[in-house]
Amino acid sequence: MYELSKENIQKLSDLVNQLEQFSGEWNEEIPGTLYSSTNELALKARRFLIRNKLFIYFNWPEWDEGKIFFRNNDPQKYENLDKEFILKFLSAIARYDRFSNGAWGNLFESGTAIILYKKLLELYKNDM
Repeated sequence: MYELSKENIQKLSDLVNQLEQFSGEWNEEIPGTLYSSTNELALKARRFLIRNKLFIYFNWPEWDEGKIFFRNNDPQKYENLDKEFILKFLSAIARYDRFSNGAWGNLFESGTAIILYKKLLELYKNDM
């Protein structure tokens, strides 16, 4: 479940490198509106999930485990995550972004998205 080919693991690795090297704004306010525009690289990261069928559809508003994780400020919270949790969390935030403009970009702004993508890459490499 949630498998990636070696080629797509390499694409994930390239994406993680791009995310780590990025310096700039992940969200940019659109003047005169209450909306923001999410950086293209963050959108590319979301498209990677969708194109590789890693986007998980579930009842994300009722997912208490994800809410607890989001509110937890302990940096060690990332250590024991598995693929399914990471993919559910990223999927939930991507879905939430449809209702709360900027949520996806904010996940990158906080550094959480990059940590999760790196952890995801680590898990895929360990399975090789």
